[in-house]
Amino acid sequence: MTGNIKQHSEIEPVASSVQSLRRRAEDIAWGKAAQSPENIGAMLPEETQQVIHELRVHQIELEMQNEELRRIQMKLDATRARYFDLYDLAPMGYASISEHGLILEANLSAARLLGMARGKLVKQLFTRFIFPEDHRIYYLHLKQLFETHPASPGQVCEPQAYELWMMKNDDSLFRAHLEATVVQDADGAMVCQVIISDITKRKQAEASLQQAYDELEQRVVARTKELQSDITERKCVEKALQESEEKYRSLAASVDSMYLVDSNCTYVFMNEGHKMRFDLPLEEIIGRRYGEFHSESDAMDFAVCINEVCETGKPSIKEHRSEKDGRYFLRTFTPIVSRSPAEEISEVVIVSKDITSNKQAEKHLIETVQQLQETRDTLVQFEKEAAIGRLATGVAHELLNPVSIISSRLQFMKDETLSDQAGESIRICREQLQRIAKISQDLLQSSTIHLKPYVNGDLRDVINLSLKITERRIHEDQICVVYNPSTDAIPVKMETGGISKVMVHIILNACDALLNNNQKRLFITVQYPVAADKPSSVLLIVADNGCGVSEKDMNRIFDPFFTTKDPGKGTGLGLYVCKGIIAEHRGIIRFEKNDMGGTSFIVELPLSGL
Repeated sequence: MTGNIKQHSEIEPVASSVQSLRRRAEDIAWGKAAQSPENIGAMLPEETQQVIHELRVHQIELEMQNEELRRIQMKLDATRARYFDLYDLAPMGYASISEHGLILEANLSAARLLGMARGKLVKQLFTRFIFPEDHRIYYLHLKQLFETHPASPGQVCEPQAYELWMMKNDDSLFRAHLEATVVQDADGAMVCQVIISDITKRKQAEASLQQAYDELEQRVVARTKELQSDITERKCVEKALQESEEKYRSLAASVDSMYLVDSNCTYVFMNEGHKMRFDLPLEEIIGRRYGEFHSESDAMDFAVCINEVCETGKPSIKEHRSEKDGRYFLRTFTPIVSRSPAEEISEVVIVSKDITSNKQAEKHLIETVQQLQETRDTLVQFEKEAAIGRLATGVAHELLNPVSIISSRLQFMKDETLSDQAGESIRICREQLQRIAKISQDLLQSSTIHLKPYVNGDLRDVINLSLKITERRIHEDQICVVYNPSTDAIPVKMETGGISKVMVHIILNACDALLNNNQKRLFITVQYPVAADKPSSVLLIVADNGCGVSEKDMNRIFDPFFTTKDPGKGTGLGLYVCKGIIAEHRGIIRFEKNDMGGTSFIVELPLSGL
């Protein structure tokens, strides 16, 4: 009976709405008929007018119903979007469970907590995700919930909250807080609605808090026992403290410079030795801050040291240079614990010792050691070069004579009629003899001082000549060369052939380093080391984006016979010879890593006329 009354109450608003819609449609239809330019009533019978009227009313009624349906559909979409935000995107897990313990529905958070896709959760036993030892807790609460189920659909029983261990799909455990209630759906079936929250971190924090509380309680008990110790011990401590103060005062009088400041860097005490640095009466110093007598930067550094000692409670030793007379002092900062129960560090004693003479001796010693090291390196290098020179001269002379004889004999054999295989063997032998001759010439050049005439020339001409010599190799390797020559001449007194040889060798080395690059770039620039009206030297820089020089090879790159090329492709004398040529021109050659990942070779040459 109650159901019929309810259905009737639901139908009444619908019927009323339909009647109201009908009346509104008739009013609109009569209004449109009145506005029609055609006098239909005069041309048609009364029955026809009634049919047309009914059709118009029915059409308008349908249009209004369509509009109403569209409006309801929009509200339904908005409600569905809100439901998605409130249910699916909720930070807590929601799940609906049947009386048989099956998961009927779950939101995204529940799927994430249980470690299983949302679609696979449906029809799964909820107890599958509960730790076996906690099944009893779950069944007990579930039984109580279904025993107190609501009497009618829409009613909700009193919720129950409890905690238990749950398992994810990968069997990992987490502590969960469950809040469950039972509702009756429209079909009369009982459904358990569960809210799942992961409280693992909260439980860990509670355990840590409890542990900290227990430790604090133990410390309080221990501290209480300490405070209840024999008063005689305190008196002994006070007596010892008094004796310590007397020793401290006698010590303060014995050291050269000693003073006491509080945590705000205010002078509390100073001995006679430190007072002499101020040339002021003691009463005009005590009670004033350190920064009133020193610069702002000095005061900030001093405050940092005081704060560090007060925070750590540990002594600190710092060097200080006086801005007044430039003397050096070694300052020892020692914290002093107050007599208050909190035992806070209220003051810091500073003992300052003049170490100016020590610093000067240390500086002189460092300079002497550096000079000795440089001298030793120079002597080692000279000895190495002299030994290599003697060896190179002997080997080169001994090699060039037989090489010349063998080369001439091979030339005679080449003129004769020989088989192709024999001709190819002669060609290979001549190539290797040329390589031996080149190595011998490099050895002679590296070990001999060449007194060639130096002439005033333009460094731009040497760069252009070197680019022409290496033009074929650059073209074959498809290297992009970036060089913007200066509009002004670059006067350098030089032996053109030697500088050109250095330039060619550096360019060829860069080509070798670019072999495995997709984008091969070579930059040649000329600049002056110092921005001055009359620079004394010029810098010739050749940079590439190749493989660069490894860390282990940086100190050996100018050594003789050192090469990173494959066997048979390099003698290891190129950069060694280049360094010698630049040294003969009173210049410097060095290298460094660049921002492109490659290497930049810098040749510094003195300008002519200087």
